[in-house]
Amino acid sequence: MRSRFPLAAATLYLALGCGSDAGDDWSRVSSAPQTFGYLDVWAFADDDVWLIDGTATIQRYDGEGFSALEVPSAGGVACIYAISETEVYLCGGDDVLVYDGTNFTPMGVSEARGLDGISGVWASGPDDVWAIGSDAIVAHFDGTTWTGTIVGSPFPSSIWGTGAGEVYLVDTFELNQYDGSTWTEIDLDTGGGEQVWGTGPDDVWVMTDSYELAHFDGTSWELVETGDDFVGDLAAVWGPEPDDLWAAGTAGSVARYNGSSWNEVRHQRIGAPYLQQLVAIHGSSATNIWAVGTQLGEGGGQGLIFRYQP
Repeated sequence: MRSRFPLAAATLYLALGCGSDAGDDWSRVSSAPQTFGYLDVWAFADDDVWLIDGTATIQRYDGEGFSALEVPSAGGVACIYAISETEVYLCGGDDVLVYDGTNFTPMGVSEARGLDGISGVWASGPDDVWAIGSDAIVAHFDGTTWTGTIVGSPFPSSIWGTGAGEVYLVDTFELNQYDGSTWTEIDLDTGGGEQVWGTGPDDVWVMTDSYELAHFDGTSWELVETGDDFVGDLAAVWGPEPDDLWAAGTAGSVARYNGSSWNEVRHQRIGAPYLQQLVAIHGSSATNIWAVGTQLGEGGGQGLIFRYQP
């Protein structure tokens, strides 16, 4: 059984100086502008990928190179969720910004008293937008007004839903579910997690940044272990189908789920004098997937981007 402390475990593996890279279909993208690290990524198409690095500048890939998309946010941009290319929601400091393909418009989250430092957003449409920040306030926009509710701990990690009336919120310690009227805590053996995401109401995952993940099949939650042969631990997930999922995490780990088990397909070369931490993964298809994060070394942090092209 592997350590519950993924960063410490990964550092130990690096010190041992054994092992090798894996995943020839995953290649590092080095042509993007230098940054201290990436926080999120959204792939709309092969030629339209947005990279979020915490500043007010989004790096946008057009299939050939990167260009800067400036966002009117004094607090920078921390996350992205999109329904389409013309309905994009961004965590912009203390507000949610919505992009219609041309303009960025603040949504006025300050109406939900107590919520600031927006760190996560999810929406099923313009009249059903959810946001979380640096406290236990969960804000909801019904198309007219923002309201705030206290849910879980002051350390929310991720919010995601399957549609209007079914929303999940995961924080450091627990998972909560909204059924359209009430928030209810779900008792998981894993505790909380880094990301909650799924392909539908009968396929929901909680990524914990450890070797134990949680999965909901529409009836019950079960514990899923990644295996003792993994070098890294998984913190973020995305996939085109329930039986074709990709996840990323510590030690540059990328793993693929085939419907029954997770298999690690790449990790950083063990023994290298740095640590790769992947924190977000997203794709536009089964053949265009991006993973981003930070590479930590003696020189500090450096933005890390990987792309899957089989």
